[in-house]
Amino acid sequence: MNVKTFVVPLDCSELSERALPIAEAMAARIGGGLLLVSAQFHGPLDPHEYLDEQTTRITHCPVDIAPTKHEHAAAAITGALEGSDDRILCMTTHGRGSFRWAAVGSVAEEVMLKTDRPVLLIGPHCHADALERGTHLLVCADHAEAAAGLAPAVHEWAERLDLRPRVAVAVYPIDVESAEHSDVVLGPLAQALGMPNTDEAELLRATYVTGALADYAADLPAALIAINSHARSGIRRFALGSETMAVVHLAPCPVLVVHTL
Repeated sequence: MNVKTFVVPLDCSELSERALPIAEAMAARIGGGLLLVSAQFHGPLDPHEYLDEQTTRITHCPVDIAPTKHEHAAAAITGALEGSDDRILCMTTHGRGSFRWAAVGSVAEEVMLKTDRPVLLIGPHCHADALERGTHLLVCADHAEAAAGLAPAVHEWAERLDLRPRVAVAVYPIDVESAEHSDVVLGPLAQALGMPNTDEAELLRATYVTGALADYAADLPAALIAINSHARSGIRRFALGSETMAVVHLAPCPVLVVHTL
């Protein structure tokens, strides 16, 4: 998927607008642009006026708007995605609690169930300058099949954003066998990602797995995290597993969620 346009849903909230500087930085890095999407959603402005106002904040890449009369948020977002094969959704999330339609919740779950495209999620701890401060693309995968599913997106985004791929898996301290034989765990992951060896792979021991991954991303520092939509604890009927959402919530950078069936 040769991404050129970042689709950013906005709903007149500061939360949704947190995606703008991150999407702009990524678009500028790859020579792409933004498409801002909004609908009448109990906001102070009509969609066209509101989006016109937001375009004045974008200075480093081309920007277009897509006001819509869709009352159903998922329909508005998927409609914008379907306009071209080179578009990717970039949206914010609280990670917990109630959500507006431009923030991840039931709407994003519905969108992800209707598309096989990767989605960029911006959690509450994501730094607006993550791309400027980061040097790595961190792959969060706990088994070779997950890593293989992420591989095409990882290679594309690492090349286009000029980032170094690195894979990490976190295990509980009681998993002594994995800790003592890390190559047995990391080798298949590196191979699935096309890495020549395990020098760019890390085994983390932690009681709080997702927290360890987020801390490791901050230490690298990572400009982007890639993860499958279903972690092992994910439930089939939902588009996003609980571990995936926990990583999004804690991540200091954007998270590229790759859809898995």
